[in-house]
Amino acid sequence: MRTRDALREALVKLIFEKGCDAITVGELVSRANIARSTFYAHYSSKESVLLDGVGSLRDKFALASRDTSAGRGTRESRFAFSLALFEHADSHRELFSAHMRDGSAALVLNANRQNLALLIKRELQEISATDDQLGGIPREVMIRFLTDGLFAVLNWWMQTKPPISVAEGNRIFRQFIERFIAPDAFAHPKGRDG
Repeated sequence: MRTRDALREALVKLIFEKGCDAITVGELVSRANIARSTFYAHYSSKESVLLDGVGSLRDKFALASRDTSAGRGTRESRFAFSLALFEHADSHRELFSAHMRDGSAALVLNANRQNLALLIKRELQEISATDDQLGGIPREVMIRFLTDGLFAVLNWWMQTKPPISVAEGNRIFRQFIERFIAPDAFAHPKGRDG
């Protein structure tokens, strides 16, 4: 764990200094003060270090969602991970900007998109664990729509000048999805059994 943390921290510092594209594994292991063989015992590339950090975020957001389990099934408990996401983004605005300046942006955004899609899928499964369709909309379409919607709101929020608060950004996202998490939003279409 210490090695992984050291490598992730070193990678972030180097991204700020020169951008992800320009970083070599040699620079990364030197900055983390570990042997190259130790690096390859844990990772296959600098990109795998980056993706490992993104994966740990998914766990953090899932935990934030589980922390509200006492109120599960309520409108307020749905998509509870969104506040943790906005808080994380707010505390890493400079890193977000650094990623946007080089080729790591696509890798990070795609990994984050996949992670958030998994979290959204779990939320939708709690609404309806057995249906392939939710209110007549295929589940996979709903997952993609909500994931893309979250990214659209988050991206807009990150770029607002002057910046608006975490709470306001999260409120806007939650308002955006409110119609989809209303109690009757996933009612079966007429003519379906169930």
